[in-house]
Amino acid sequence: MNITNEKEKKLTFDKKLSWGAGGMADCLMSSAIFPLAMPIYNIALGVSPVLIGYAMAIPRIWDAFADPLVGNISDNTQSRLGRRRPYIFIGAILAGILFALIWTPPSGLSEIGLFFYFLVLSTLFFTAYAAFAIPWNALGYELSTDYNERTNVMAYKGFLASLASAILMPWPYKLCFMKLFGSTNEIQGVRIVGVIYGLMMILLGIIPAIFCREQISTNYQKKLSLRNGLKETFKNKAFVILSCVMACVIIGVFLVSPLQTYIFIFHVYKGSKADGATLSAIFQITYNILGMAIMPLIVHYAAKWGKKRVLQIGLLMIICGYLSTFWAFNSRYPYLALVICFFNSPGLACISVLSSSMLADICDIDELNTGYRRQGMYGGIFSWIFKVGMGAVIAISGVAVSLSGFDAALGLNQKPQAIFYLRCYYAVAPIVVLIIAFSLTFLFPITEKQMRQIRNVLDKRNLNKTLVA
Repeated sequence: MNITNEKEKKLTFDKKLSWGAGGMADCLMSSAIFPLAMPIYNIALGVSPVLIGYAMAIPRIWDAFADPLVGNISDNTQSRLGRRRPYIFIGAILAGILFALIWTPPSGLSEIGLFFYFLVLSTLFFTAYAAFAIPWNALGYELSTDYNERTNVMAYKGFLASLASAILMPWPYKLCFMKLFGSTNEIQGVRIVGVIYGLMMILLGIIPAIFCREQISTNYQKKLSLRNGLKETFKNKAFVILSCVMACVIIGVFLVSPLQTYIFIFHVYKGSKADGATLSAIFQITYNILGMAIMPLIVHYAAKWGKKRVLQIGLLMIICGYLSTFWAFNSRYPYLALVICFFNSPGLACISVLSSSMLADICDIDELNTGYRRQGMYGGIFSWIFKVGMGAVIAISGVAVSLSGFDAALGLNQKPQAIFYLRCYYAVAPIVVLIIAFSLTFLFPITEKQMRQIRNVLDKRNLNKTLVA
């Protein structure tokens, strides 16, 4: 009897939607601080932008290094509510409360006082975010044992996260000035906005904890130390390869993403900041809509052609997107730039959905080899790679602007050579790194046939452990 075939049932729509709702909370928690930090603490409250930069960077560094620790704690937890749900529930509530508090500093604080208030509250907020996000992602890896259904689950996450990004993220600062909230300035308005977005984090974040459960009991599992957990994780060849692929994608995409605004303003619109900002907004909305629209196709073709092949197609699409920038960034036809969205958005959606689905498969291989179910540790390290890589390359992107010859003192009268160098860097640097990522995918060893065989062995093993217990 093939136990795997009996157990691998598709998840109901409400289960996938419930877990996917966490993707909206995750989007808000990871991003909502940044549109407000500089406008509120620098422009409105007068704190040095250098200090605010430190106050935003330090919590994210702590958050990145906390992820593997949170994952290991979650993996080792044994409770009647499971290993993930208590952390998801508590983390979402704390994150929502702390987000609201970030924007309510006591009156009369000095610049240094405001800096430390923002730094401490942000650090606590991102700690709560880690407590939510790592167990929530781990729960997603565990929701289904089916090779293809895992891709479907991750597509719900991608769709709802893109939806939140499209409809909720453009507005936090704008809402601070709404008379509807009785605010006369942004300092008063942000207090209401903080509460509204904090409540959304809580309500969306607790949904997976209430309605989703782990599929396999791990009460028999012995605890594994953080050191040994890290050691075992990096022994997994498939994980190392997938991590390298993702690191290359992060470097390639985020290395140049801050430069897009420069190109819109100084090349496409010849110095018009307002028009450049408008194009940036439309570009982002188009990007998110296309990311949502492509999800059903990713699920369909990943099941038909295999996850690795569709991942490779996604990488090729992004490469084509950056190649198209040589003619799509066009001052005569500014909205031609939206063509890039039709390559990069579906391509990155493929990578986001399938890398998560493949990570769930990797966790099965790890369980086969070690006897441990360690989705939290794998998710934590994967998140650490993403956050550290993104932070590092965004910092480096400023060097690229400087080396191009761009001079802020010149204002709108930049040298054509400087803008040309920025355009070349924007196109060429990602392509080089993405070609490396594409080459690495051929080394990825996991196939659907292999995973179904492994899953059948694990199901038999887990059944025996349950009977013994």
